[in-house]
Amino acid sequence: MISLRPAQEKIIAYRNGRMAVSAVPGSGKTFTLALLTSKLLAEGYAGDNPFLNPNGDQRVLIVTYLNASVDTFRARVRKNLEELELPPDHGYDVRTLHSLALEIVRVSESGLGPDTADPTVTDETQSNHFLGQALDNWIEAHPDLWAAFEVGDSPRGQTRWRDTVLRTARSLIRAAKNERYSAHDIESRLPASGASGRNALAALEQVETSPLLIMLAGIYDRYQRILDQQGVLDFDDLIWRATDLLEARPDLVKELQRRWPYVLEDEAQDSVPLQEVLLSTLTGAGGNWVRVGDPNQAITSTFTAAHPQFFNDFIDREDVLALPLPNSGRSAPIIFTAANKMVDWVIDHHPIPEVRSNTFRRQHILAAPPGDAQQNPSDAESEFKIKVYKHREDEELPAVAKLAAQYAKAHPHHTLAILVPTHNIGYITADGLDELEASYDNLLRGGTREREIATAMNSVLAVLANPQDGRALAASIVSLHELGHPAASFPEESLSRLTAILKSVYQPESFLFPWAEEDFIKSLPANVASEEDIQHITRFSIFLQKMFEIRTLPVDDLALTLGDELFSYEDAHESDLAIAYQLAIVLRYWQEMHPDWRLPELSAELASLAAGRRGIPLARPGDYGFEPQPGRITLSTQHSAKGLEWDAVFLVGIDGFWIPSDLEAPFHGVHEYYGDLIAESLAQLRFLMQGDAGLHKDLTATDSAHIEVISERLRLLYVGITRARRYLHISRSRATGSVGREKPAEPATVLGLLYNYLKSLKN
Repeated sequence: MISLRPAQEKIIAYRNGRMAVSAVPGSGKTFTLALLTSKLLAEGYAGDNPFLNPNGDQRVLIVTYLNASVDTFRARVRKNLEELELPPDHGYDVRTLHSLALEIVRVSESGLGPDTADPTVTDETQSNHFLGQALDNWIEAHPDLWAAFEVGDSPRGQTRWRDTVLRTARSLIRAAKNERYSAHDIESRLPASGASGRNALAALEQVETSPLLIMLAGIYDRYQRILDQQGVLDFDDLIWRATDLLEARPDLVKELQRRWPYVLEDEAQDSVPLQEVLLSTLTGAGGNWVRVGDPNQAITSTFTAAHPQFFNDFIDREDVLALPLPNSGRSAPIIFTAANKMVDWVIDHHPIPEVRSNTFRRQHILAAPPGDAQQNPSDAESEFKIKVYKHREDEELPAVAKLAAQYAKAHPHHTLAILVPTHNIGYITADGLDELEASYDNLLRGGTREREIATAMNSVLAVLANPQDGRALAASIVSLHELGHPAASFPEESLSRLTAILKSVYQPESFLFPWAEEDFIKSLPANVASEEDIQHITRFSIFLQKMFEIRTLPVDDLALTLGDELFSYEDAHESDLAIAYQLAIVLRYWQEMHPDWRLPELSAELASLAAGRRGIPLARPGDYGFEPQPGRITLSTQHSAKGLEWDAVFLVGIDGFWIPSDLEAPFHGVHEYYGDLIAESLAQLRFLMQGDAGLHKDLTATDSAHIEVISERLRLLYVGITRARRYLHISRSRATGSVGREKPAEPATVLGLLYNYLKSLKN
């Protein structure tokens, strides 16, 4: 018998209509939603639920955020139904928004038949590539307009400007598609939309519209043409098409409502506008729609179309039953009380009025009730610290790495994490953990380990692409040695000598494919390699010979097999293999986009990832169901930590650079001439299409965007604090930067509240 908390009992009593569940961190929302699904199904099987007949083809639909969440929900519902002695795999569907939209499009195009091809949807890697092509095409067609932006002449400045424009175009296109504005819709309202070249530049002087929006609309138009030429949709196109189909096809809505009389939505605080429209249309005015989320954990609004206000507005609607899920057994009272006090302080006392009204919903985390199955850790066994260091890079990050390593050693049965604000801070922290030889999982996108893996895969592919390149041989043994692979296992002091020998190999084909041992020896520089050197090089050569056996495989199979060969040795970690598999998928996409590319071209592209010239498009930790391991440190950004929890959490870099205290503070991404380009372009788009820029009163678009940044960073701090069960360590530094470019760092204003809270505990 499952013992429910009072708040859960009220939610499980739901029968029909619209309901909003605002859940605090660690309150068991997945458990509760799965239990509600099981209860609705049980009533349907018993004939007590007039809205559901799971014996037929009616089903409860659960819409969730990540693929990993799909598996979690299925497992929990299956277990509940087995305990109720009901069919464990019947009566419910679990979908991501992506797979739901695919299903709607498929059903609409197949007449509800089973055999039809799904539309092809690009992933982030492909769409970014197409967007880069669109930008290059626009620049080629409008060199004068491109040159009109004052960004300096240095190659580095031009590269940074191009990257900024790409990010801005991506955000504008996403926002436009969520409002269902085509590129033609936007360009038709721009006074200079029909001009080009110098004529367009001259036309800009006659209108108030910024050249920024003209450029971005042109990039959007070219990007969409590329998608159409390739016969593919991007993610936002897919949701757009599914929503349009529902609005245009009442018969389709009626059929889907019969199939899915209940829709339960998880992570509703991260809903984008089109998702709301789609689910609202799918359920209908009087339909059964349950939305579960936590507005205080909305941490994607500054880089997606999502915003917590959408879920907050739903909670406050008169036709919605709003129920809280306030009890959490995750954290010790000393920790969750800090989170509650932060929420109250921001709402009541933050120095910026817009932040007070824009950041948190006033809902407190409450302890688990007495006798609950998940009791909070006691304060007696828990600790909360705040530490101030002189310098971030030189003192704070190495010190926290050392503290975390010491904690792992002292508490081998505890899980622990270092959560960083940015990837760059994470890379420095990783260096500190490497120096300590600490055992840790690096969940940073494009982190040191990811680049080591990309480098190792690329180095072997480069040899396979050009076996006669001695430099490729040398680079390969270096990367495999740094990776710790058995094929390049030898003392560190031997590396430079072995590298020099391989660079000087005579006739590399004799080295890689010797007919006899004497041919192999002759391929090496005379009288240089010792007997021990030859043993190391022979082992390396045998490994490469084995790799040539798989050279004829298709590139994705080749890369997957190479990943197995590189990361199947005894000391390899499973996360390394997962990264190698993701890189294999990236290689496959590149070849699909460029059918004429062979190993040399693909290897060159992978080299650009390894060198850091472009980002590594890896999945987030939650996408593949990462589980922290006891005694092993997790290194992650605060963003990627959502959905996870640890016994101990170290939050670093909580200063005024990360959480600015006012609008005069420096903000990342602000251009000297154009302000926050994403904010300015989105405000211009909204003003152009709706006549209202959607800004905070008396604030510019850039300042309004900075309100969002501060609010989201505060919510990120809330997420970070509530990841900890029994030990929380928050740190900041008084200065940051390298020698000669050092900057003083003010404390984040909210830290004053947390200092006072700690002080009150000691009195």
